[in-house]
Amino acid sequence: MSKKAKAHAREKSNDTDRILIKRYGNRRLYNTETSSYLNYQDLVKIIRNGHDVQVIDSRTKADVTKAVLMQVILEEEKTESVLPVSFLFQVIRSRESAIQDFFKNYLSSSLEAYLKTKEEFDRRFRGFLEMGSTPELWQKLVPGADLVKEFWGMGKKEEEKK
Repeated sequence: MSKKAKAHAREKSNDTDRILIKRYGNRRLYNTETSSYLNYQDLVKIIRNGHDVQVIDSRTKADVTKAVLMQVILEEEKTESVLPVSFLFQVIRSRESAIQDFFKNYLSSSLEAYLKTKEEFDRRFRGFLEMGSTPELWQKLVPGADLVKEFWGMGKKEEEKK
């Protein structure tokens, strides 16, 4: 695909930060930016790397992003369950506007807030671990401190200094 065609594909996605993916009738996905086909695992990697995508049907030009993302979640659920069965029953039983508002507003905001809080906690905890305290102090303050430091990759740095 030429540079001009790629630029046009980005324009059509209505958002320059989104990668335009085309879905063909055989459910194959085509990345217009790299001019290559992808599978669901490839799509997951793109999304986990921080990119948004827009998926359009190649024939009708309809936006099928939501359907494809739901399929990605279903594929992920086959190997690593995230959604409890009881929760899925509740979603199916509650097809009213209250549950729609919950998903559109609260759930999305809550997950975003959780991820930001976790990131900040991790950043601060790493800073705390990197402070120049002695191993003896660590053992007094934090039971199992060696395991904690090893988990955060701090134990190796101290050993390299010796």
